Amino acid sequence: MLLASLVLGACGSDAGTTEPGTGTETSRAKLYQSTEQMADDSDLIVVGSVGDTRTVQDLDDTTDFTLADVRVLTTIKGDAGGDTVAVRQTGSPEQSDSDLLMSSGDTVMLFLVHSGLDGELADQYYITGATAGLYAMDAVDVAADTTQEGDPPADGARFRRVDMQSGDSLPQTLTTEDVEAMTD
Repeated sequence: MLLASLVLGACGSDAGTTEPGTGTETSRAKLYQSTEQMADDSDLIVVGSVGDTRTVQDLDDTTDFTLADVRVLTTIKGDAGGDTVAVRQTGSPEQSDSDLLMSSGDTVMLFLVHSGLDGELADQYYITGATAGLYAMDAVDVAADTTQEGDPPADGARFRRVDMQSGDSLPQTLTTEDVEAMTD
């Protein structure tokens, strides 16, 4: 667990620890003062559709992780290496605030860092800054979205910040155009 905490803390991701039944405690090495700073620290930025999610305990016997298979609709920065990416979030619906966990069917904008883990887990990603890099499509835009299933959201679609209590100084909403302009 110590190695996992060091790896996660070094990349600006969640370095959470848990005790059974007590919830997830998060400690972060870096708070973001701008979206540009978070984008610079991210290996991959995508807009995607969350598919299957599952809970695993693959680093130790007490820490739950939620793994989400995210189908990449648009790549803004980096190379996803395929049609889907596996995204790890510390915690599970049983151990943490499920409002901060992605759910099947969500359309999200994700700022991601490589997991830094070994073996088959090396291809997985963490959200940059634990929850800072998680934006969900704004409910108004979801209702107005007329694109076909599997297509990227329409131009100008807004994504709202999921964790407004993270301590980061980030905008409440972003569009893909906003992020593309800062990564060019």
